[in-house]
Amino acid sequence: MGPAAVSAIDPASANRRATGALVSIVIPCYKQARFLADAIESALAQTYRTIEIVVVNDGSPDETAAVAARYPPVRYIEQDNAGLAAARNTGLANSCGEFVVFLDADDRLLRDAIQTNVDRLTADEAVAFVAGLSYYIASDGSPLPTDQQRLPEGDLHAVLLARNRISTPACVMFRRSALDAIGGFDTRVDACADYEMYLRVSRAFPVAFHGQMVAEYRRHGDNMSLDAPRMLRDLCAIMRRQRRLLRGDEARLDAWRQGRRNIREYYGDHVANRIRERVRERMEWGSVVADTLTLLVHHPRGLFAHVFRKTVTSVQKIYPPQEMDVQIDRAPALLVGGRSALNR
Repeated sequence: MGPAAVSAIDPASANRRATGALVSIVIPCYKQARFLADAIESALAQTYRTIEIVVVNDGSPDETAAVAARYPPVRYIEQDNAGLAAARNTGLANSCGEFVVFLDADDRLLRDAIQTNVDRLTADEAVAFVAGLSYYIASDGSPLPTDQQRLPEGDLHAVLLARNRISTPACVMFRRSALDAIGGFDTRVDACADYEMYLRVSRAFPVAFHGQMVAEYRRHGDNMSLDAPRMLRDLCAIMRRQRRLLRGDEARLDAWRQGRRNIREYYGDHVANRIRERVRERMEWGSVVADTLTLLVHHPRGLFAHVFRKTVTSVQKIYPPQEMDVQIDRAPALLVGGRSALNR
């Protein structure tokens, strides 16, 4: 059954059909106690009231337990540190809502988020998840500029193969029966297990996107997505597994190729920049070696581009730039296809 787009919804009809539908809001937390109260309060403030809130303390060494204890309606679960994907799976196993939202502890739901997504899921019982949009916020909760992309259309699995169009898991509401059918989050790709889940679900069931704002995605110095080597490793692992499922489907293979290229160039550039900064500052040589190996395995052309730039820079110190035959600005594009490849 192929992915489908959301059609027009009669809100009154959707509300009648949603009567009694319990929504589980699962909040995994590891070293995010300073933001956890915001996340819990955004869940408690929902206009849709048939909810349960489950906080999973993933072995966090901070004040997560104390923060959760301030909110009696919250079900609190504690486990040894096993990673974000495992914490989400624990929350899923210890909740019972017909619909499920995974709210990261550093993000927030907007007041109508649950009602908005319940309306859309109940309007089409074939849809396995719906995804709305989010604003960016700063560490202190203040708004940040947010550019919203055009809503995806057509084969939504192919859209997601080409690029993850979901900014944060809080934007998504899953139908529990779909999660039960395909299994939980993949703990082997912990940093990107949400993206792997979107791909797995959208391949098996129809999914839908809509243009309503439902969440706030907090950007701060500890976001997991800032760990470029880890993101590159996990995303490349996901794409390798996806490749085996696409034999004979040229349209989705093209989307897969675009997605792999985007991942390698975006995160590969970030890894190369990190290597350059640490070499320049003569620090963390162990990380320099590890990051270099990551590039060699997952984005070798990016590594060669980095080495080429370093070589040209060294030569420039000996010879004036006008005496060089190589145009430095063109070298990265010649080697790795250029940044414009992100927009192909």
